[in-house]
Amino acid sequence: MKLDDLVAAARRGFTERFAASPIVTASAPGRINVIGEHTDYNDGLALPGAIDRWAVVALSPRGDDLMRIYSDAFADEIAVLSSSVLPAPRRSDQLRGDENDWAALPIGAGRLHAAAAGVWRGFDALIGGNVPVGAGVASSAAVEMALLNALRAAFGSGIEDLELVRLGQRVEHEYLGVATGLMDQYTAQLSRAGALMLIDFRELTHEHVNVGLDGWAWLLLDSGVRHELAASAYGERVCETRAALEQVMRADRDVRSFRDLTEAHLSCVAEEPLRRRLRHYLHENERVRRAVDAVAAGEAAELGRLILASHASLRDDHAVSCPELDVLVESAGAVEGCAGARMMGGGFGGCTINLVRENAVDVVVAEAAATFRRRFGRAPGAGVFRLVGGAVIHGLPGDA
Repeated sequence: MKLDDLVAAARRGFTERFAASPIVTASAPGRINVIGEHTDYNDGLALPGAIDRWAVVALSPRGDDLMRIYSDAFADEIAVLSSSVLPAPRRSDQLRGDENDWAALPIGAGRLHAAAAGVWRGFDALIGGNVPVGAGVASSAAVEMALLNALRAAFGSGIEDLELVRLGQRVEHEYLGVATGLMDQYTAQLSRAGALMLIDFRELTHEHVNVGLDGWAWLLLDSGVRHELAASAYGERVCETRAALEQVMRADRDVRSFRDLTEAHLSCVAEEPLRRRLRHYLHENERVRRAVDAVAAGEAAELGRLILASHASLRDDHAVSCPELDVLVESAGAVEGCAGARMMGGGFGGCTINLVRENAVDVVVAEAAATFRRRFGRAPGAGVFRLVGGAVIHGLPGDA
């Protein structure tokens, strides 16, 4: 579905539910990440891009401090006070069995924006769109940034883009209990159509990288395994890499951050699992640097090699893959028209990203699906994605 159609649907849904037209409508996209996985929370490098699947929020301020939020995806509405005391970070064991779990995200975005803006007013909001939930394309960040952009516009808060991105990350940390980096929110906010984005998470800077891969497509294969990052080993990897860094810092006082690490520092880490976590980080950053050149030059074979190496490192050194993802990577990668494949996102489920010749997409999907069905008794989801720009304010009904 086109973005204009999603925006129109959100506006109609808002009017039907709240008996008034929304003051503002905002959208933010999901993302793919070509390479640079599990690096953003450690000041690393990544090469993501926004995709043509969006979260859309239609919103109007209220005169009181009540937040009424309806989710199309969950067919559910909640109503809470914007001025309520902020909760402590949620633990993974608190994320299950609550039928309103989905609401923690928009509640967090609403309250954090209110605190940052100093405006404790409520709002009515409808959350719609078509970004897949739980598939590893950053659906939560898309909702966070769509809602935060709508709030910024509706209340005229003037919060700068990077601070808005940080607020989205704080929603993850303080309301969802997930120690994510900034990649998903950063990509949703600041991407440019037709380009990938090299992000340096130490400097919090980026450059857009024009894609020279004519005749190639980004194919995502969905394992159907839905991950709960807070309940998975994601947080463990954050802790493990930081514990490994602390060991290196005790051995070498010149090391002050992850980006000071070299291959020689691996010998300073006593435990083999922690050593492997740092090895993934170091090698993945180097793969990102090489991938930027390959993308710009249209060197699909080299980029595919780097993507495959990234998956091997995520599987073996960082240990965040799963059998379903491994089968998808192996089966797609065996087809001549596929230059490379890897798991994408936090891991333990979700999608693989595949660099595939446009005229070979159907063959790759068919071969991967046949192998996957034999192994797991069902077919994976599949979709081709194009690169789009970041968050957009669509304004009043009837605006562009």
